[in-house]
Formats: sequence, structure tokens, C-alpha cells
Amino acid sequence: MASFPDPAWFLALGRLMEAEGESFRRLGYAEVRFAIRVLDDDGEGVARTIGLEFEGYALVRAAALTDLTTFDPDFVICARRKVWTRMLDEIVRNGRPDLRGTLSSLALVGEELWLESGDQLREDKFYRVNQTLQEFFNLAAKLGD
Repeated sequence: MASFPDPAWFLALGRLMEAEGESFRRLGYAEVRFAIRVLDDDGEGVARTIGLEFEGYALVRAAALTDLTTFDPDFVICARRKVWTRMLDEIVRNGRPDLRGTLSSLALVGEELWLESGDQLREDKFYRVNQTLQEFFNLAAKLGD
């Protein structure tokens, strides 16, 4: 089984998302293209950048990126590896992170996880679909099942 942040790991979550279709339909349609940037724990380098694209109620693309310009994401979610690891460990243990450890809460504080975008309107998509994104990540609790 692939591990975070390998594109295959995200694709596995995408298959679980399809199986949980009704749960995602209740959250609403998500039309968004974004990237996940995993920084080294010292914050000095980028360990990995993965591009993800959602259409409707499905993940339609997950790919390692070397050029954000070509991918043209609406926004980039950035955090050090240890922040991603802490959130995912909480998800595996409890089915979801604690309230202070969600994507939305971490982005609002902006110290451990932050958004980057060249267009405020496109960045706003994060706030419109963040519950879908969080539920997508919460599926990591089911990867071992």
C-alpha cells in the first residue's frame, strides 16, 4: 500500500470516496484543482508536491508535480511533514482529527498549515469545499480496512 504523500495513496482515498458516494453528495458538488505541498520538517525544502483535482463527487486526478504553473491549481495547501503526519495519525486513531487539527482550523490560524494562491477568488474555493476535503482525508482511517 502506498503511503502519504504518494499519488497512489490519494487515488486509494479516491476509490473510498466513490464507495462513500452518498456522504459526499450530501456535502455538495466540488469542482476544484489544488495542490498539497509537503515541506521538510526544517521548513527549508519541499519534500513533495501532489496535484489533486475533484469533479463533482470524485477525485479525477492525483499526480506528483514538478511545475505548479502547468497544473494551475486554485490554491496550494502547505505544511511541514510533521503537521500532515499529526493530522493523519489522529484520523487513523479517531476517524477524524481533533477540531484544532482540521484543515480549516489549521488554515485559519495559518502558522502550521497555510494556503498559497495568486488569485483570492480561486483561493476562496478552499473555504467552500473544505468539508469535502476534510472528509476525503478522513477516509485515511479506512485505508487499512
